[in-house]
Amino acid sequence: MDAANDDMLQLGCAKINITPLHPLPLAGYGHRTGDFQSVKREIHARILYFRRQNGAQCLVVSADLLCFGTDTLVGLRSHLHSRFGLQDEQLLFHATHSHSGPQTSNLFTPMLGSADPQYVAYLERQIVAGVEQAAQTFEPVTVEKGIGSCEMGVYRRVMTEEGVMMAPNPHVAVDSEVNVLRFAVPDRGTKALLVHYACHPTTSGDNDLSSEYPGTAMDMLEEEADDGIVAAFLQGFCGDVRPSLVRDGGFYRGSDAEIRQLGRKLADEVQAVLARSMQPLAVGSLRAVTRQVRLPAQPAPATDELRRYAAAGLQEDAGGAGDGTAAPSAAVGSPNGSRPSAIDAFTAAPATAATAGRQPASAAGQLKQLGPDREVLAAWSRFLLAEPERLHRPAALELSAIELAQGCTLLAANAELAGAYGAYVKSRFAGSVLPVGYSNGLLGYVCTREQLAEGGYEAVDFIYYFGLPAPFAAETEETVRAAMDGLFEG
Repeated sequence: MDAANDDMLQLGCAKINITPLHPLPLAGYGHRTGDFQSVKREIHARILYFRRQNGAQCLVVSADLLCFGTDTLVGLRSHLHSRFGLQDEQLLFHATHSHSGPQTSNLFTPMLGSADPQYVAYLERQIVAGVEQAAQTFEPVTVEKGIGSCEMGVYRRVMTEEGVMMAPNPHVAVDSEVNVLRFAVPDRGTKALLVHYACHPTTSGDNDLSSEYPGTAMDMLEEEADDGIVAAFLQGFCGDVRPSLVRDGGFYRGSDAEIRQLGRKLADEVQAVLARSMQPLAVGSLRAVTRQVRLPAQPAPATDELRRYAAAGLQEDAGGAGDGTAAPSAAVGSPNGSRPSAIDAFTAAPATAATAGRQPASAAGQLKQLGPDREVLAAWSRFLLAEPERLHRPAALELSAIELAQGCTLLAANAELAGAYGAYVKSRFAGSVLPVGYSNGLLGYVCTREQLAEGGYEAVDFIYYFGLPAPFAAETEETVRAAMDGLFEG
C-alpha cells in the first residue's frame, strides 16, 4: 500500500441477493396469510466493511428485511468474530424495516410472521459470503456528506373521540431530511453510498415479496451509476411516520406502482444531493461502543388474567360467545405508569400533539386499525403463558455508536423510536450524529412521554404483536435521552 494512503479509510463492499429460494410467509402485517404470491422486487443485503491501518474496523450490513432477530444473529456474530476478528460492538446489522420481506426472528407473536429456519440459515450463509467478498475489495476512500429533503412521510397519529387512531396528521412536523454519505476512491469516483432517511416502508400490504421503497431507490442509484457502486439505506427513527398515501382523510395501501414512485422520489433527491457540492469529512476513528439500558415498564398482567383471555379466545374460535369479557381499550395508555395491568381499560388522558389533527373516528380511512380484538388478545396471552419468563424480563434497549468519519457517527438502536428522538439526536449533536433504528434486533416501539399518555398503537397496542407483557412507563423518554447522552460521554 502507498504510504500516502496509510491513514486513509479503507472500504470494501458487496451486494448480495437474499431473495428466498421458495415462497414463504412475509413479515410485518397480520392481515396476510399463506406464502407470498410473487416476487415483485428481489431483496438484497448490502455490506460496507470499514477498516484503518491501525487495526480499527467495523461492518455495516443493510438488508431489505423487517428486522434482524437477536436470536438469529448469534451464529453470524460468532462466525464473523472468528473469521475477521470483528467484535459485537463493531457489527451493525441493520434492516430497512421493509414490511414485504421474510421474518427472521421467533421472538414475536406469530401475528408478525414466523421465521422459516431454512431461510434464516440461507440468509446467514449469504451474508457471510458477502462479507468475504467485501473483504477482497478494500480500497482507500474519501468521505463526503450532503443533505437534501424528501417530502414523503406524514405523522400517523390522530386523536379521535375513540382515542388515537392510525391516520394522517399533517399538523405534526416530521423529519424530511435526506443525509447522503459518499465514499469515493481517489481519481476514480464513487465506490459506495449510505443514504439515511426516516419513513416506514409500509407502502404496500400486498402478499408479494419486495424491497419496498428503500431497496427500490438503492437499486435505481446503483443502476444509474457510471461504475458499479453499492448504495445502502439506513432507516431513521420513524416509529410514528409512514408514507403519505392518503385518500378520503385516511391512509390507503398502495401497490408496486406506488413503491416505484416513492423509490424514484427518494433516488432523485439523492442524485440532486450528489450533483451539488458536498462537505469533505476527515477520517474517523471507527470507534464503536454499545450500551444496554433497561426501559421502565408498566405492571404486567397476572397469569390468571392471561389464562382468562386465552380461554375466551379459544371459546370464540370454537364458535361460542366467549365469556362476555370485553377486549381492553385499544387507544389509551397510562400517563403516570400506575395502570393496574396491560390489559385493563383506561380513560384516555388529555391529548396534546395528536389532538392537532382531531377528526371523527369514521374518517380514519381504509387502513385497518391495530387495536387488540379478542383473537389478538388471546394469541398474545397464550404466547406469554408459553414463555412466562417474559413477564418478569426487563426490556433492554441497545444503543450503539460507530464513528465513520469526523462529523458523522451512527447512533443505532434495536427499536422503532418515535421521530422526536431523532430530532433530539440531530439537535443535541448538531447534525454530526445520525439516528438509525432497526439495528441488531427489534425490541418494539419506544414512544415519548406525551405519546405514552395519549395511547394508541405505538404506545400501547404494539405489545400484543411484539410479545411484550406491558407498555413502557412514562419515564421512558427521560431514560432513553440520558442513555443517548451517556453513550458519547467519556
